[in-house]
Amino acid sequence: MTATTDANPDAERLEEYVNRLAGTHGISGYTTRPDGTVVYAAYAGGGYDLRTETGWLTDADGDVTSPEWLDGRETLLALRDVDGSEQFDLFEVDPETGEVTPLLDDEYMNVKARQHPTDPDRVAFVSNRERSLDLYTLDLADGTVTRRSEATEPVIGYAWSPDGDRLVYQAGTFEDSALRVVSLDLDRDDVFVDEPDSEQSIAFIDDGAGTWSEEGVVFTTNHRTGYRELAVAGGDGEYDLRYVNNRDKYDPQWTDDGEIAFLEARGGDRQLRVLEDGDVTAVERTGMNVDVKAVDGEVYYEHTSPATAGDLRREGEGDRIGETVVGEGQVDVETVAPEEVTYESFDGQQIAARLYRPAGDPVCGLVKAHGGPEAQHYNRLDAVTQTLVHAGFEVLAPDFRGSLGYGRAFRKASDCDLGGDDLTDVVAGAEYLRDRGRERVGLLGGSYGGYLTLMGVGATDAFDAGVSVCGVVNWETAVENARAYLGDVLMRKLGGSPAEKPDLYEERSPVTYTDDIDVPLLVVQGANDPRVPRSETEQLVDSLAERDVDHEYLLFEDEGHGVVKTENHVEYVTRTVEFFEEHL
Repeated sequence: MTATTDANPDAERLEEYVNRLAGTHGISGYTTRPDGTVVYAAYAGGGYDLRTETGWLTDADGDVTSPEWLDGRETLLALRDVDGSEQFDLFEVDPETGEVTPLLDDEYMNVKARQHPTDPDRVAFVSNRERSLDLYTLDLADGTVTRRSEATEPVIGYAWSPDGDRLVYQAGTFEDSALRVVSLDLDRDDVFVDEPDSEQSIAFIDDGAGTWSEEGVVFTTNHRTGYRELAVAGGDGEYDLRYVNNRDKYDPQWTDDGEIAFLEARGGDRQLRVLEDGDVTAVERTGMNVDVKAVDGEVYYEHTSPATAGDLRREGEGDRIGETVVGEGQVDVETVAPEEVTYESFDGQQIAARLYRPAGDPVCGLVKAHGGPEAQHYNRLDAVTQTLVHAGFEVLAPDFRGSLGYGRAFRKASDCDLGGDDLTDVVAGAEYLRDRGRERVGLLGGSYGGYLTLMGVGATDAFDAGVSVCGVVNWETAVENARAYLGDVLMRKLGGSPAEKPDLYEERSPVTYTDDIDVPLLVVQGANDPRVPRSETEQLVDSLAERDVDHEYLLFEDEGHGVVKTENHVEYVTRTVEFFEEHL
């Protein structure tokens, strides 16, 4: 990070702002003990550990997150990851002493672990230990691991039946996902709900917990309207729609009172809502709300917004409605809430976006492309965006074609066209900013947004500088080197394998356009990234160096797919702001 001096008070103020903002971390999972004590994962000293309001429980190597209380064993189940490798180990934690006992400590990704409803010594979890993401059970008494899912598609979420005899799971990510049921006693895996040309889903950001009760299985389907609507299926898979309003909904689950809690897309917000007897009540209208859990008649959830990195909140009765239970992620600097805007793309398509405006006249414009591609720009705390706005930049964050939240047709608009019309939507965003008086416009983004940044500065002449974080450089090698399930997802989105679509893979890979990059470029990468491996980025960096293109390479040896650790985050945000100030 560039040092500041007494002669540069603006730089000193910026450094203070970055340090206070980037040092704010939200919770990373939570659970409650039988006595009501909340156990949550909080950040300190370079990583996450478990704690309660009275003190720390663990002090382990790596990040310890996603705690779950184990009834009958009176212990905690938790995940551990080291330096962003996403090779999650499964641990049991003594809640009194903090002693950590490994249950699954291997090279695989073991996630979404949840206890059997009646057998305290059995848990289910999702892992890539044999192929793609599959559903497994683990016998805590003898360590036996058994694969339960048979579908070829990756398992995204699941739920136990109330009696524990069956598991319902979601097979598939975004495309043609279906629900299947595993009967443990019969050792069978059967289709439960599968409609043509549509997606049936119990999990998106959350993991499917709470979707099966005595009332049936609650899920979303876009089969009827093209939007994800709420539905409930009986034991035979026959279902009826419970709530339809032509808006995408996600992560439904039952409450203890037989209501349905769910998330609904409204622009950049994921509103938390509850359906009761046909009427819908908004619990949280703003921000990004995730990790929703029904606990003892109340609904808990993690809330992020431009003003918080992740608080734990609770909706209950009386004066506890909207109560902040854990304020771990609250920021102590001024941040900006975006305006909801739309602009017209090349073919007349209206593109929804968030517009962040600085307090004074903007110095320049920036387009920030979200990751995914099947995601969107959520109204949550993003340190780099807020710092850029604080430094005087106007930032436009569009939901380009392929984004979530606008129905199935819009999400599928980028199928077999990655780096095509979605990139043109981003270019149209630059024109929108220029029409607002921003003569010079830069582009930045992470993951798929990093990919669009590389395409934007190489395949178009719409931008004056770019910052790419963990962006795909070469689709062929990305498919080859990514985890199995990610490679499968990419090939589906691209419409085939590299052998089947060689021209498309070449045309839509940034490495094809390195000779055309003639604007300054900052490339940021985590050395342990399992999704976009370091080798991807270094293909580009080597080519830029050979051609003497103006570029910088910022590599973090202890990060994965993104920049998380406070010290690294401060350096990344600061360097990004300095880069755009220098070149725009």
